[in-house]
Amino acid sequence: MASPYASLAERILANTMISDELFHNGTPCWLWTGARNASGYGKMSMRFKKGPRKGKVKSALAHRVALVEMGGRRLNSKSVVMHLCNNRLCCNPAHLQGGTQRKNVRQCVAEGRHFTPFRKAA
Repeated sequence: MASPYASLAERILANTMISDELFHNGTPCWLWTGARNASGYGKMSMRFKKGPRKGKVKSALAHRVALVEMGGRRLNSKSVVMHLCNNRLCCNPAHLQGGTQRKNVRQCVAEGRHFTPFRKAA
């Protein structure tokens, strides 16, 4: 059965909703309305189109696919996608940035979102 979407970018747009309340740098967040993983990030299923696993289904994170397809970035398996808007469901490529895990954790700590059991609750 053929996909009803012409491209992955079209599929991402069809499965997002523009937020009225959440913004970053004046642009709204695109909230993923599809399935989520255990950590609260949007996920989607895709089929391999070539190679030895042709036809097999794989799971991908929606924000990673959005950055590659609509943001023009190339990501390797060690790259992470940082949400500049601090919203796990956001798929707006203007709110996403590729980077390393170290850079992602430093951003998280700098913005006060990092949880550690050693920090005293105020």
